[in-house]
Amino acid sequence: MIRIDSFLQYGQQILATILLLCHALIWIVDDPLLKFSLTFILYGLFLLWQPLWSKQEKIRRGPVVIVAIVFVLLAYSFPNESLVFFSLILSGLIGSRLLSQTAFRSFDLLALLIITLEMAVGLVPDTFEEIQLPAMFGDYMQTVILVPVLLFYFAPNPDHQKQERSQVDLMHGLLAATLLFIVLLGGIVINLLYGVDYIDGLLLTVFIVATLTIGISWFWNPGVGYSGIGVLWNRYAMTIGGPFETWINTLTTLIEERYLTPGDYLEAVCEHLTDNDWLNSIEWHFENSRISIGDKIGTRLEHRLDDKLTVVLFFKADPGTALEHHTILLIRMAYQFYLAKLNQEKIRAQEHFATIHHTGARLTHDVKNILQSIKTSLEILDMEKETPDTQKLLQSNLQQIGSRLQSTLQKLRAPKLDTQIKLIDCNQWLERIVEQHGSNTRIVIDSDIENNLVLPVDLFDSVADNLINNALKKSPLTRVDVRLHSSSDIILLSVCDDGDAITADIESSLFAKPVTSGSGMGIGLYQSAIMAHAFNYELELSQNEHGRVCFNLFQHLVE
Repeated sequence: MIRIDSFLQYGQQILATILLLCHALIWIVDDPLLKFSLTFILYGLFLLWQPLWSKQEKIRRGPVVIVAIVFVLLAYSFPNESLVFFSLILSGLIGSRLLSQTAFRSFDLLALLIITLEMAVGLVPDTFEEIQLPAMFGDYMQTVILVPVLLFYFAPNPDHQKQERSQVDLMHGLLAATLLFIVLLGGIVINLLYGVDYIDGLLLTVFIVATLTIGISWFWNPGVGYSGIGVLWNRYAMTIGGPFETWINTLTTLIEERYLTPGDYLEAVCEHLTDNDWLNSIEWHFENSRISIGDKIGTRLEHRLDDKLTVVLFFKADPGTALEHHTILLIRMAYQFYLAKLNQEKIRAQEHFATIHHTGARLTHDVKNILQSIKTSLEILDMEKETPDTQKLLQSNLQQIGSRLQSTLQKLRAPKLDTQIKLIDCNQWLERIVEQHGSNTRIVIDSDIENNLVLPVDLFDSVADNLINNALKKSPLTRVDVRLHSSSDIILLSVCDDGDAITADIESSLFAKPVTSGSGMGIGLYQSAIMAHAFNYELELSQNEHGRVCFNLFQHLVE
């Protein structure tokens, strides 16, 4: 048994058969019954070829029967007029795909030319008895038109699986059929009213229509310094403020509301969507939950977004293919914004945990410094001889432990940024460093203060403590050089040691993120770099060699 689907891949040959039947009905067949029978075959081939209805889908019988009865009555009562109407429809469908199917444009133009000649030379003079053609002109044109019709059987066919109904452009189809109708009507009117020869009137009409078409196309996009009619048309064609644009604006507005959870956001945007006239309800079926908006009545449509989510839509009436696909597109947009809202929640949670991690790591670093000071105090207590210097050093360590404990407890009570910046001059800060570390023979403190400028004490204390403690942990024999330079151009704190160089993997991420080293979590330098940036200072590793590792904290005062 031969399936009709097997013939659908030969679209060009079906079109060639339609053109051949039209040629036979116009020029050859005179018997009314045979003409009526061939017209039935012509309509059947047209239904196989037409690109409007999908051949794989079922169609409603009621409208089809009504349309068929109307065409049968027209074909029986007015055979020539029905052929004129059919030829205009065929020319409109062919003209509608001239810009979409560029690979077959030459054959579509040939088919359009054949239909125009068939109507102008054969069908119109046969319909209007007043129109007379020159002697033997019709016989010559019959043969001339038949040759390209037969050549059309050798036209290549497009891929049947890739053909879509979107290839039909309604505006271009109407324009092609209208221009053909104007040309034929102009030739008839000029011949009947003014007595001009029909062929001359037809050519005059073609010239006028072609001139008007070229003129309109030039005014549409002149390209000589002003925009043309095309821009004015776009102002009306591209309307803003319709229901779809309004709802998309609602999507982008509600996603900025931080108080809305992802579920609340999805429910809010769907409530706005169900306010439209064509939609009753939207129901989201998640894996473990369900969101329902509106009344579940009307035409039901189920769409699956992924393996764990199904959306059920209830329309007030049959939406049709265009509105159905458009609504699904809007639902997919809402789902993507919903996923973006989920990602916002995840990022906010990650930022919260990162803040807790950094705060805890910083406090851990402070506690380690306190323990180091306590160990130093215990070493002083273990000394056999007590001298005024040892008592003074012990008192200084205890004061430092007390201040650090107070600072750590303050962070635990209110972990927020202190907006009051404490400033002291360079000489005062250097005296503090000498008082804290001057008794350690491994630390050499030097200064070159030309201008006694002020500096942020919290920043310099934090950087100096971190760099000095990190250097002393390298080896019991490590020497540390601390130097403060202040001039009219720059403030520079340099901390150098003669220990091992920093490895390449740690150096690459030294100030960008907390690094893991053998002596700790590496959070101190990371937070010191953040603090330096906040005070418009720069912290860098200026030298990294075995026996010479230097860090610089500086600010160019001119910049």
